[in-house]
Amino acid sequence: MKFFSLCFSLILFSCSPYYQVSSLNSSYFDLKDSLVKNDSAFTAEISPYKNHMDKTMNEVLNFSEVAMTKDNPEGLLGNFVADLILKKSNDYYHPEDGKKINLCILNNGGLRTSLPKGEITRGKVFELMPFENELSVVTISGKSFKMLFEYLAKTGGAPVSGIKMGIENEQPVLMEVNGKLFDSTSTFKVVTSDYLANGGDKYSFFSNPLNREDLKIKVRDAIIEFIVEEKEKGKSINSTFDGRIYYVH
Repeated sequence: MKFFSLCFSLILFSCSPYYQVSSLNSSYFDLKDSLVKNDSAFTAEISPYKNHMDKTMNEVLNFSEVAMTKDNPEGLLGNFVADLILKKSNDYYHPEDGKKINLCILNNGGLRTSLPKGEITRGKVFELMPFENELSVVTISGKSFKMLFEYLAKTGGAPVSGIKMGIENEQPVLMEVNGKLFDSTSTFKVVTSDYLANGGDKYSFFSNPLNREDLKIKVRDAIIEFIVEEKEKGKSINSTFDGRIYYVH
């Protein structure tokens, strides 16, 4: 089975004359299996692809000042990814009404590993976000937004940007959006992954949106772009706790 899954990966990567990486299959790492070691012709055939893949995945994109991990109600990794996705999505998004995206909400389950302190390679970002999920902008009513707050309170938090709220007895309190008290009569634009926009992970508050716009940009690509852009500015990446979701005692 490892042999056939490996062949599929090589066909995928060789479709472009530049061997562009469109996805990362974990079976790629089976190249060091004894089966491959014992077949010199096969090893020679796949060597250019393996060398290119190693070079691409080992490329250092930037440096992180802290180790980032997931946590609830707030985690350094969730804060970092949600903040950058909100920023990058507003860079990509050019609506006719001129209204910016209010916030970002993701899910901890979609972040598959932590980010270490120090070098951040392209391969590490693929490990963090191995899925092909793309960015979606969902416009929801104040009623649905209140359901979002209630979900966060009941489940103990999620990666978010643009909101602040307390949790008291599994209920949301002191809800704010972009620094202003939550107004249930308003509408809100939320960027998330297409998986969550489709109702994945029980995100039912996206079930009947007022509008939905798919940006056709992978979440992973947005992460990579942000990290590289920060390096080009001479900045490392960082994350801090700021109490965006907290327990009221």
